[in-house]
Amino acid sequence: MQDLAPNNQCGYCGNTVETEKAQENYKSSTSGEVGNLMMMAETAVEATNWEEALQYYNKVLEKDITNSDAWLGKGIAMVYTSKIGDIKTKEAIAYWKNAIKHAPNSEAMGKRVAKEINTVVNGFYPTIENHYIEFHDLDNSYQELVSRFSTLESAQDYATQLDSTNIVYCETGYALCQRVIELPKKYASAASSSALAEGIIGQFSSNKYSRQSASRDAKDKMNKAGARKKEIEKYAKVIDQISGKYFFKLKEIDPNNSIVLNEEKKVNEAKQRNDKQKEINSRIQKQLPLFIVSGILIFIVILFSTNFFSNQENQGGLIFWLLVFCVVGPWKLAEYLIKKNILK
Repeated sequence: MQDLAPNNQCGYCGNTVETEKAQENYKSSTSGEVGNLMMMAETAVEATNWEEALQYYNKVLEKDITNSDAWLGKGIAMVYTSKIGDIKTKEAIAYWKNAIKHAPNSEAMGKRVAKEINTVVNGFYPTIENHYIEFHDLDNSYQELVSRFSTLESAQDYATQLDSTNIVYCETGYALCQRVIELPKKYASAASSSALAEGIIGQFSSNKYSRQSASRDAKDKMNKAGARKKEIEKYAKVIDQISGKYFFKLKEIDPNNSIVLNEEKKVNEAKQRNDKQKEINSRIQKQLPLFIVSGILIFIVILFSTNFFSNQENQGGLIFWLLVFCVVGPWKLAEYLIKKNILK
């Protein structure tokens, strides 16, 4: 049965539906061999047994190639039965096009397809996100996430074409883009900070080989974290372009939409932060030599007070991390003091 409004209007095309006629059509569509197969397919869908549902939809289409509901269901089942490395949105879109082509009311079916796509994309997206979370440490993990999302997003884009005035589909596309952009950042930042901390702490070991191992491991982790950040920055641009597409559609449909207003606010705030950071960096550069000298002196005093230099055969790692500390530490300290208006 079609979605009906309280006034018996079709939820897709807006035409008034005669209840008795609709019931007769429903009984007709659910009777006979084709009707029984469709009922079995719907039962499989309710049980989220998508493989079984796909089989029943195929059997329906073998009997009636023009069954638009079967084409619609087959497209949905095709996405849900996809493997993480082979998301079959291209095939699904082809089936959905057939659903519209063979429907008595193509406009209504188009809107129905759009609604189903929105549900399918929301339902399948967590699969690719969870896969990234599990394997985010592997090389090219973010590139793969972007590639898989772009494949899935092609279905969402098709939904916005089918029902171009429905803002919900644009909101879904935009929201998922933001998740793909933000998801890897916390992992990359955490990895970089952890590597730096491990490198510094490892140099306080009394064992020469432990210090050397800690230094190598930390450098490797920092290099890997740096490469991961570059990878994220590179492929996030792809998602930024997709996100922009949905943003401008949202703005076209409703300029006062909360997403549009929040995004414009974020752009203004980012510009203000950038201007502020430029000012801070300029002020830091004037004070940086003093902070570097102070940092070196304090660090050396601490090391000498703990007799760290006595009987040390290999101090290469210490020198490296001392330089890291003396560059990063003073800069961050000066930045903090200026932001807190402690340093003028």
